[in-house]
Order: sequence, then structure tokens, then C-alpha cells
Amino acid sequence: MKIPINIQIESERIYSNLGQNAGYVPEPETSSVNITGFMKKTKQGLQVEYKENEDSGMGDTVTTISTLGDRVVSVNRVGALNSHMVFEQGKCHTCIYDTGFFPMQLRVCTKELVNNLSLQGGKLNIDYSVEIVGNLAEKNKLTVSVYPDKSIIIS
Repeated sequence: MKIPINIQIESERIYSNLGQNAGYVPEPETSSVNITGFMKKTKQGLQVEYKENEDSGMGDTVTTISTLGDRVVSVNRVGALNSHMVFEQGKCHTCIYDTGFFPMQLRVCTKELVNNLSLQGGKLNIDYSVEIVGNLAEKNKLTVSVYPDKSIIIS
């Protein structure tokens, strides 16, 4: 059974300063978005799904966040640009990002993953970096907050 939910996604991204002047410290790029979606229980954990619309610049992209127990999170995006990333605390995974021209391999290294999602809501915090051809491309902090969509509750 799919449960309607509200989702708040907050991200902080710091691009690598490769090629910049020594001592240059880049400013973090932050974003926050509120969106609706669905959550359901799976054999392995929970699954959160939402659709980004045309206004987001991503076309009609469907994002699925799957928890595999408390230790592994998979994010799959299908639509205008496709990607699949796996997060596991203290580990790196080779992931695929489709640029629209060709697929690119990324190395996603998860520094910290805190998952307290439940069917009642909760948060998912991921602190990770992305490497391209062995070079640090960016550092990211992602928080996904989920809570039931109270507009569908009938008293």
C-alpha cells in the first residue's frame, strides 16, 4: 500500500576547487524543495517515490529512494536524465549518471548515513562525496525529511 507523504529535500554541495588558486575555499551551493510523493514498505525496507515536474528543469523525472535496512540507501532517477547511486556509510560505490549524451561512471563515497525513516515519517541524512576518474568533484550533504500528507486524513 502506498502512503501519501510530503517530502522536504535539503542539499548542500561544495564543488571541488581543482584548477582554482591555492587557498581558494568555494562557497557551498544550497537548495531546498518541498514535494509530495508516496512511501511504501518493501521486503528490504522502505521506498520513497516522487515525481519532479517540468518546472524543476528535470522534465518528468521519477526519483525512487529505497532503504535496504538501516545501512544502505539506493537512489534511482528515471526520466530526462537517468542515474543510479548507492550510499553505504564508510564505503564507496561505482554509480552511473546519464548526462543525456553518454553515461558516466561516478564514485560515490559515503562518509555518514543516518536513516531514521519509518512509515510514520522521519529523516534520512547522507554526507557523501563524488569522484570522477579518481578526482574529488564535489562534497554533498543531503537531508530528506518525510511526513504523512495530512490533507488526505479524514476524521
